[in-house]
Amino acid sequence: MKIKFLGTSAGWPLPRIGCNCEICSSNDPKDKRTRTQVLVNDSILLDAGPDTYNHLANLDSSPMTQNDKIKAASKLKAILVSHDHLDHILGLWDVTHIYNLTGTLNVYVTLPVLNGIRKIVRTHGKNLKINIVKSNQSFSIDNIKAEYFPVIHGNTPTFGIKIKDKKILTYIPDLNRILPSQQKIIRDGHVLIIDGSSLNQAGQARGHISINDGIKISKNLKARKTYFVHIGHKTGTHQFLENYLAKNAGPNFHIAYDGLELEV
Repeated sequence: MKIKFLGTSAGWPLPRIGCNCEICSSNDPKDKRTRTQVLVNDSILLDAGPDTYNHLANLDSSPMTQNDKIKAASKLKAILVSHDHLDHILGLWDVTHIYNLTGTLNVYVTLPVLNGIRKIVRTHGKNLKINIVKSNQSFSIDNIKAEYFPVIHGNTPTFGIKIKDKKILTYIPDLNRILPSQQKIIRDGHVLIIDGSSLNQAGQARGHISINDGIKISKNLKARKTYFVHIGHKTGTHQFLENYLAKNAGPNFHIAYDGLELEV
């Protein structure tokens, strides 16, 4: 399974406009973050926030011709959406106009999330096919198995996403609790991608866990490797957070950054 982190920030990008804090003034490119979005096997997008257009226009950081970029975008087959907050759905408008797609771009979404999306973004277009799926029921995208499972994120209907392609990827960018009944579904996974909106209670946003919370959750779930996304403004620089995890969590915990690629 190939995993590429297209974006890793919380609801607003980093650096923040007009801010001179340690994160926003950092010269480390890993501290420049766009809204959280993940690409699996070059063909499945997890979430579709407002940076989707630029993410798809720059799928490869190596030198590419415009024709190469078109070919990369044309591989897209599916979009899965965790919940209807703006930083996870506004890009759906842009994907209705991707040229030279190979076939239809399927959006697999639960009905509660689709109802929320349709209040904000038009989801019809020549490229899109909406497929309503139920939580806790797996569905296939070619040879890949996917499944939504409910998590608590304030009062917003929100779902984690489990992807199985020999190895198991679990994606939960926004949450403040996983129900015990759902934990068994994702236990012993190979890669856990989880909410890192704050380091601790300082700056912790409503409906989100902290990185310290995420460490405990990951260890309870026995995830092989854990990557934090949805990195907020009150966390710390990338290097500070990596050092913090090395000291307080262990070598299998990391802070994801925009452009990071994994093979699992």
